[in-house]
Amino acid sequence: MFVKRIPNRQQERGDTIVEVLIAVAVVSLILGGAYVTTNRNLLAVRSAQERVNALKLAESQIEQIKGLAATDPDKLFATAGPNAAPNPFCIAKATGLPVAADNPACSVDLAGDPAPSGVEPRFNISITRTGNDFLLTERWADVSGRVTDELQLRYRVYGD
Repeated sequence: MFVKRIPNRQQERGDTIVEVLIAVAVVSLILGGAYVTTNRNLLAVRSAQERVNALKLAESQIEQIKGLAATDPDKLFATAGPNAAPNPFCIAKATGLPVAADNPACSVDLAGDPAPSGVEPRFNISITRTGNDFLLTERWADVSGRVTDELQLRYRVYGD
């Protein structure tokens, strides 16, 4: 004879609320850690990209100084008169000539064009000259917007 067994409620076992809460807590910790790590890495990559772009802009300014020193040194070295370069200054992309560092042409975007307000990052370029030595300083708000990053390059023009 065939007897059908009726399952006993005591033998049926599911997950308790405590087990479910522990599982949710473990998954939350793992996902939270992954988010924090990913976010930190993303900020580091973005910061490195900004530094590379700042270096390219600074190198471009140094190349323009080299060009002016070779072709029209009075634009860089005159201390008086209409050709006197302001100190501090930057080389305006539009004209290729020195302009005062507080000129809007010295606050540029990634392409080196004057940055309209609201465009980030905004690189502020300032070059000071002492004799034949040039110190280029570039500042910009970092990707978090809380810190100002800075890059400096030194260049010396040697005379004949």
